[in-house]
Amino acid sequence: MLSNSQEGVGMKKIMVGFVALLVVAGVCAPFINGLVMEKMVTQSQDDLNKMYVDTGSDMAVEVIKYDRKFSSSEIEWKIKLGSLAAIYGVDEIIFVDRADHGFTGVVSKTSLEKNRWFVDLLDDKFDGKNPLTITTTYRLGRKIESVIDIGSFTLQLGNESVASLPGRIVSEYDVGLTHWISEATWAGFSVPGKVSMGGFSLGCDLEKISTYIWDGDLSYEIKDIKVEGKKGNFELVNFAVQYTLGYDKNKNMLSMGGEIEIASIAVANQKVKDAVIKLAINNIDAQSYEEFMKIYTQTIASTLDDISLKKESSEGMDEALKQEMATAGIQMMAACEKFLKKGLELKISDLHVQLPEGRISGNAGLILNKDVTFAQLAPIVIQPNLAFDIFSLQSDFSIPAELISDKSKLVSPVFPGMQTGLFVIDGENLVHRTQTKNGKLLLNGNEMLFH
Repeated sequence: MLSNSQEGVGMKKIMVGFVALLVVAGVCAPFINGLVMEKMVTQSQDDLNKMYVDTGSDMAVEVIKYDRKFSSSEIEWKIKLGSLAAIYGVDEIIFVDRADHGFTGVVSKTSLEKNRWFVDLLDDKFDGKNPLTITTTYRLGRKIESVIDIGSFTLQLGNESVASLPGRIVSEYDVGLTHWISEATWAGFSVPGKVSMGGFSLGCDLEKISTYIWDGDLSYEIKDIKVEGKKGNFELVNFAVQYTLGYDKNKNMLSMGGEIEIASIAVANQKVKDAVIKLAINNIDAQSYEEFMKIYTQTIASTLDDISLKKESSEGMDEALKQEMATAGIQMMAACEKFLKKGLELKISDLHVQLPEGRISGNAGLILNKDVTFAQLAPIVIQPNLAFDIFSLQSDFSIPAELISDKSKLVSPVFPGMQTGLFVIDGENLVHRTQTKNGKLLLNGNEMLFH
């Protein structure tokens, strides 16, 4: 057996070894973090380029130089804009990252100093002062956080002076770009005596399902917009949009929904308050959606290519572009037809607006009862009653009667087979209701007759 003194010596050796290990790990941490960052940068480059290829874009990310040292790195990389250069007048954007390797991660400062167009812009419009700072943090958990700050500045555009307040964009995403969280805020801008915008914010929390399918939420909000005009002023207060993307893996279906809210809109002496509307498209076949988006993005990319070429030679370009768009239109129509599957739903809900004359409210929904093709829909033009086996429709709307000066056209039948007008008078309101039932269309409780 070991004596107490021997055990004590052994424990001391273990402690000394442990402390030494911690010291070595601490000393080497910046170097290790530099290696981790390089791997993250390389993978992010590959992921972005793959996404560009998948969407038919000719944009590309390229690392020009990567100089990694023990406790710091300098990376020069660029985004090649491809055919977008024809629109923006810039072929590429060059970034210079100067990174400090820390003990828990890497912090990098990004500069646009090697872009002649950016330097000229600063000299011409900003007196050489750069209001833009970009900071990127690479964390050991394979998370990347980017913070873009734009300071206050004033621009002279012709005879107008535009004052912009500070803004910030904070984005967090993982290597592989499968989860993206972002929040942008801007205190607003003003052109004295003409227009001003108060606070603006935009946020998203999205999870990538595929190149074209994402699941999550987006939102943006404008605190206020004011416009001064000769014929009266315009003011918008608290404009907000909530947008939701949902993916059902078991059914391979998508849903898209949005809610728009406006606290008030004032134009001259007219004012609208508490406006809300919810819009949704449910039960979208995910495979059909991906096919449609592939055709759409490839069409956009091809059109941009044509615009880029047109700058060099316009001979025959207009005709070629028309033919290409016609072909793309046929392809997109074929892709749209695949959306026409049982359960597809278009929905408007919780519509309400407060006017001086009263309140507007309503809901509407249209559901596809079975799979159809465009060819099967064509006979509806001459036999409208066929639609009520294919679609289920339900709607109800109410508007203040005082809002309509001449009500006769709304409350009187305008087509053969109508037993009421589109609306009926109900107290102080004009009310409209439709419903499909047993292959029939009911308008305000009465069957529409088709001959």
